Amino acid sequence: MPKSYFAVLVGALGYFVDLYDIVIFNIFRVESLKELGLNEQEVLSIGANILNAQLIGLLLGGLFFGFLGDRFGRKTSLFLTIFTYSLTTFLCGFVKDPLIYLILRFICGFALAGELGVAVTLVAEQFPPKSRGWAATILTAFGISGVIFASLVGKYIYWRYGYFLGGAMGFALLLLRLSVKESETFIKAKTVEQRGNIILFFSAWERAKRFLVLVWLGAPVWIVVGVLASFSYEISKSLGFGPVLVPTATLFTYLGITIGDFFWGAMSQILKSRKKAMFISLFSVVIISAGLLISPPSSEAGYLILLFLLGVAATNWVVVITTCAETVGTNFRALATTSLPNFIRASAVIFIEIFKNTASLPISKLLVPSICLLFVSLVGLFLLRLIPETYGKELEFLES
Repeated sequence: MPKSYFAVLVGALGYFVDLYDIVIFNIFRVESLKELGLNEQEVLSIGANILNAQLIGLLLGGLFFGFLGDRFGRKTSLFLTIFTYSLTTFLCGFVKDPLIYLILRFICGFALAGELGVAVTLVAEQFPPKSRGWAATILTAFGISGVIFASLVGKYIYWRYGYFLGGAMGFALLLLRLSVKESETFIKAKTVEQRGNIILFFSAWERAKRFLVLVWLGAPVWIVVGVLASFSYEISKSLGFGPVLVPTATLFTYLGITIGDFFWGAMSQILKSRKKAMFISLFSVVIISAGLLISPPSSEAGYLILLFLLGVAATNWVVVITTCAETVGTNFRALATTSLPNFIRASAVIFIEIFKNTASLPISKLLVPSICLLFVSLVGLFLLRLIPETYGKELEFLES
């Protein structure tokens, strides 16, 4: 098997394990925290704090592993990230105290930050421009099925065993990663002194502006995942039906996300435009979220269909990350593509805090996240003009 195809295969398996470990707390939040002795209100508030700790870990880890990937190599960064998140996920199976739970999920989030961005960088640098988008699409679309697997685990397996399984899969992946070759593009750029310099990367306004716009464009899907799916238990009860259990909500959301990831990635290749694919995706979210404000779901089936449709519409994830890889030079590429998905994930902290602090108001718990989703998507349509079209761009260039 050519090394580029093998890199896609291993990257897809890596993203599968990465996403399993990222969402496993969401899925086991209610069950695990109730077993630790927390009441319903604490399950929401303390659960939100633990989820936020994991997301902040992702944000910080994205910067660290991005620097590591540019400075010491894509492969080195991947080894360290996989070992750390596999160990901490396994240890979560022994947790007895909410504070220790929070610390372990923070460390796990920090380590999980390195998987997707570095894997996409490694794959992007091994494929020609015209087929690069297809490779990234296959990698992410298959990898997202890890969440579907995690949702099934959440329905049928005791939560502690679910953490043990996640740790074991990570260590198996670590062995498989030994066969992946380092990127030739990175090897050629090893003589560049300022590789992965975080301060230098963000000090250039044009570069920082493009990066932040891409963060905004990717944020809608994490409102869906971080609030609408993760707190489906509380939201559905406020709507007068359910409760819709989180594993079920996560399963339907990520069925949609898996289709959306492949669909929008393929659309960007067919249209030969990353920006057109992102525009249609965001416009679809605007339509669905506006309809949600007018006519919210009135049954469990309606809520699950809504999550599925939003998962499909909002997942311009692969297009956003591929655009980032094509926008940034080799000496900062791992930093940018590793930080980007984790800045997007960490944006959910804002929406989780908004949700948590408005949950006690005498209104539907669906109203506020729906407004957030509509606002972010609408603004995203206007921000698209601030980034360049990158379809077909060669990647053999450096940043000054």
